[in-house]
Amino acid sequence: MIKNKGISMNISVYEYYKLQREKVLQEVEFSTKNRILSYKGDILNYMSEIYLSCNKLEGEIPPKLGDLSSIHALNLSYNNLIGSIPTQFSKLNQIESLDLSNNNLDGIIPPQLIELNSLAVFNVARNNFWGTTPERKVQFGTFDESSYEGNPLLCGPSLHTTCTKI
Repeated sequence: MIKNKGISMNISVYEYYKLQREKVLQEVEFSTKNRILSYKGDILNYMSEIYLSCNKLEGEIPPKLGDLSSIHALNLSYNNLIGSIPTQFSKLNQIESLDLSNNNLDGIIPPQLIELNSLAVFNVARNNFWGTTPERKVQFGTFDESSYEGNPLLCGPSLHTTCTKI
């Protein structure tokens, strides 16, 4: 169960997509303090975006999110997430927008992400990443400094800083 600011969901996002793929899920119910919203039928097949920005989420990003192959947008910005970007995100082959900015994520940015050919928006600004930015190939050649700013230990062509070996 996910709970925050009076909103609760009885299944995880991953379980939702798994059930949807297996055609077991017939209805999704979201409840807030004041009302209950229910979604059923074909509309469930068109849910392809997850926006959980500004929800005070804590902990690591679940690697299972990488199994959501039909997802087009994932926004986990402005939370208190820690740990690294799961390498499983390289399997999000339809993703167009990935925003992980303004968290406490760290480690290297997985080089496998350059395989995400549909990615048009990529933002990991204001975290604690270190190492080299992904190779400026294909779509990653279009992401500028604003995608990476606020990561003082990150270097590479996108940031106009040279990486030095120690």
